[in-house]
Amino acid sequence: MNSAEQKKIYIVHGYQASPNAHWFPWLGRKLQLAGHQSKRVMLAESNQPNFENWQKFLSVQIPNLDENTIIVAHDLGCLAVLHYLTARFKTTGGNIKAGIFVAGFKAPLNSTLELNEFVQQAKLDSAVLQRHMPLALSLFSSNDPIVPPPLSLQLGHFLNAQTYEIKQAGHFLQEHGYDQFQEIWELMKPLLNA
Repeated sequence: MNSAEQKKIYIVHGYQASPNAHWFPWLGRKLQLAGHQSKRVMLAESNQPNFENWQKFLSVQIPNLDENTIIVAHDLGCLAVLHYLTARFKTTGGNIKAGIFVAGFKAPLNSTLELNEFVQQAKLDSAVLQRHMPLALSLFSSNDPIVPPPLSLQLGHFLNAQTYEIKQAGHFLQEHGYDQFQEIWELMKPLLNA
């Protein structure tokens, strides 16, 4: 595979998680075996996320965005990435290939009130995101105990995303059976070959 075909995929965890949790290592391995670069981004102190610190960590670990960049984010990582992308696109332009958002949200959660301050600091621009990220995918679970499906649907609508409901997947955590994530791999395969 030549470098023009090789995709760079960044996998961004969420609240109370790490790059080594849930399905992130599995997806990283799958991508590398398919000949692509994958990087699992580390966000500081995920049990007590600090908005500014997470933005710094994203800027250090995702320095370059281009047409071969795909970002996969879960939970609070979706919101952090979307703020980061909004700011980057406004200052430097450019496009990425796709963003894939799993159990994402942009409104405060009743289940985790401690995240409300973080949520309120995120500034997203729908028009900017849609122009520079022409393809967005949103995945949500029918029985997510943390992020209610309507909030993921709201985010998908905001991004003009292709939205996929996965039945009974909980919050896509290891304890919900998600140490692998076959559905996301099937959705990604066409993007990797395009």
